[in-house]
Order: sequence, then structure tokens, then C-alpha cells
Amino acid sequence: MKNILITGGLGFLGSYCIEKYSKDGCNIKVIDNLCTNVVGPDYFKDIDLDIKNVLDHGWDKNEKYDLIVHLASPVGPVGILKHSGKMAQYIVDDIYWAIEGALTNNCPLIFISTSEVYGFRDKAERLKEEDKKLLVGDYKVRNEYSTAKLLCEIILDNTAKVSNLKYQILRPFNISGARQLRDGGFVLPTFVQQALNNEDITVFGDGEQVRAFTHVRDIVDGIYLVSKTDKMNQIWNVGTPDNVSTIQYMAERVIEFTKTESKIIHVDPKTIHGDLYEEAWDKIPESTKIQEELGWKSTYSVNEIIKEVIKYYE
Repeated sequence: MKNILITGGLGFLGSYCIEKYSKDGCNIKVIDNLCTNVVGPDYFKDIDLDIKNVLDHGWDKNEKYDLIVHLASPVGPVGILKHSGKMAQYIVDDIYWAIEGALTNNCPLIFISTSEVYGFRDKAERLKEEDKKLLVGDYKVRNEYSTAKLLCEIILDNTAKVSNLKYQILRPFNISGARQLRDGGFVLPTFVQQALNNEDITVFGDGEQVRAFTHVRDIVDGIYLVSKTDKMNQIWNVGTPDNVSTIQYMAERVIEFTKTESKIIHVDPKTIHGDLYEEAWDKIPESTKIQEELGWKSTYSVNEIIKEVIKYYE
């Protein structure tokens, strides 16, 4: 039976990871600071409340892990704003701690990066793992987040060159599904809750932003497959290009599926979230690598994702 450490395990993505690995018969330890937690299944046990506590006390050599899944991070277009100026430190400090744990336990480390590392594109295009990272524009909080994640990728790669570190990097695209909280500024739970309350649905700008929403279970299947392969020290895109749609489309489908009396209004997001807020660049995943090499496939259409979130919040 494998012992697995999942950081950020009580978050949206973490809760599904715990379900997946528990069904696989693994012993799981969770580290989480509870800042974006969800109500977890009743098999959560041995919860360490804050990753910083472990950072302060170091690794217990009596606790042995076969895998570390490092999810812990500020998340969400709104959720990251309160960490302005400190976020890079949180993210980078934690990756050094996670690397130390992987080396101490001689086990693989899975790092959940972000599709934000690809940065600016003039228009939406399918992005491959090896494509250039174009971080342009002002020094916004969003760039602090994406640059910190990219730096973690570089740190992992360079550490592996001079040690026996075994790592995997996943870049998820537009995760969504039941249990995702509105608090971080995530668009689908926001639209759904507005619709169910018959409130105006607030679409930012013209609503033509392009996204490829991917169900959280499909993302977790990608994590699971990557944790099982012997092909180490790789970067993997995980996303559903077939689900490419605009934010306007999402709002229209939410209205259609909920039969709400809500109306779509177009607003400037800075009037809601302040001047630090920035929209993500348009991006589409190219997931051919994980499909062909590990057999990953997406199983949820964008409309199925919308309906699931509606059912959850109803």
C-alpha cells in the first residue's frame, strides 16, 4: 500500500485527488492551510493544518512517502490578488520544501503548475509543452503568479540535473466541476450562483475571452496517469481542446439550463475586483503528448460540466 502526501488536499482539486488515490488503496496524508478548502469526504485523516508548520519543522525521517503531489498554491483570478507581492515567495518557498521532501523520501514529486506560464498570445492558439513562454505587460499580480510557477518548473529541472530528483510537471487548463468555489473568482460557479438567485450574470468585457474548460476528474486522471508512468522528469499539458468556448457562451448556457430570469450584463471587472484584477490571456491546450504516451482522454463536454455545476449548487 502506497503512502502519499497531498499538499493543498482540502482544496477543490485536492479533494478529488484524495478520492482518486483512496479508491486506489493508498494511505494519504494531507497538508492544507484551509484558505480555499471544501468539505472533504469522511476518510480525510491525519491532516496537518499548515504547510508552513512543516516548513518550519522540516521533514520527519520516520514518515516515509512513496509520492508527493504538490497542489498547494494561491489560486483563482481573484483569489491571488490578496497575495500581491508575497505570492512568489509562497510558491517558491514551497517548491524548495517539496523538493527536499522528495529527495529525503527518494520518491517522485508531482508539481501542479499552470497554463498561465504560456503567457501572452495575440489570439487563442493550441499550446504545446515546448512552446515559448511570453510573459509580457505590466508587473501585474497575475504575472507574479505565472512567473513564480514557471520559476518552480525551472528549479525542478535544474535540481534534477545535479541530484536524483524525480519529478513530473502538469499544466492544467481551466479546471471546473462540482465543489469549485466562487470565492477565487472562478467564472462558472459565479454564473451559476447568480442564475440560481435570479441575479444579473456579470460577463467581463465583451465576453469573447476563449477558454477550454476541463472537468476536474479529467485533470485528476491526468495526475494519476503521470504518477504511474516510469517516464520521469516530464512536462504534461492536461486540458480539453474540444471544449473551447467563449465566456459569453458559458453565460448563455447557464441561463438556458437553469431557466433563470437573470440577464447578462457586460461589466468592467475592475469595478468589482479592483485595479489589481487582470483577465487571463486566451489559450487552448494541446494535450496530444499525454493522450498518446499515457492514454489520457477527456470525458466531459463543456455542457456536461455546466450542468454538473448547476446540479451541485441547486
